[in-house]
Amino acid sequence: MAVAKRDYYEVLGVARDADDETIRRAFYGLARDWHPDIADVPDAEGRFRELAEAYSVLSKREARLLYDSYGYRGRGNQGSDEVLREAGPVEVVRGEDIHLELELRSFEAEEGTRRVVAFPARVRCVACMGQGSFGSPDSEGDPCPRCEGSGTVKAEQRLRLRIPPGLADETQLRVRGDGSDAGAGSVPGDLFVRVHVLPPSKDPRSVRYIAFALLLLAIAALAVYVIR
Repeated sequence: MAVAKRDYYEVLGVARDADDETIRRAFYGLARDWHPDIADVPDAEGRFRELAEAYSVLSKREARLLYDSYGYRGRGNQGSDEVLREAGPVEVVRGEDIHLELELRSFEAEEGTRRVVAFPARVRCVACMGQGSFGSPDSEGDPCPRCEGSGTVKAEQRLRLRIPPGLADETQLRVRGDGSDAGAGSVPGDLFVRVHVLPPSKDPRSVRYIAFALLLLAIAALAVYVIR
């Protein structure tokens, strides 16, 4: 027995009169959580495909009009699957992953820390919202001069990275959704950070210097607390 499809608007959690930007944001937010490479649940792939299918229809003007007219099967609406197939095959483009190398001192890897990392990435062009051109949804317009029609531009990204304690040498950290973008209708890639733990210093004086510096910081923080 065929299983009825869920309402695409319900899948994305948006109202039926939601604008394109609301639909886009809803898809990106949910797709990051349910991507099969990220979500550690049995039905992640099926849920992601459902999200991608909903977005592939609601993000296209003609497909959305057909869907709104003949729609999904459920709640008394006996729509036609042939109409939905006119939207074409479901395909979600994913941006490229970014790989970084990060050196940590042995005590940082042992105790945990936070580091600000900077890296170049492709980000969505804000001038054309990743479309690559200026025109109506059903026609090609002039290429966007800012991104030269690609939908993305190069930019330096900065991220405050949390390093968990007890990190071993050559550990790879993954930050989902902080890789490069691929333009409108895409899902950003991930950021991978490979950690290299430096061997502890052989000079015992360096340990004393570090301990002394931490002590000074603690005293300064206590003084500020007392003053307040």
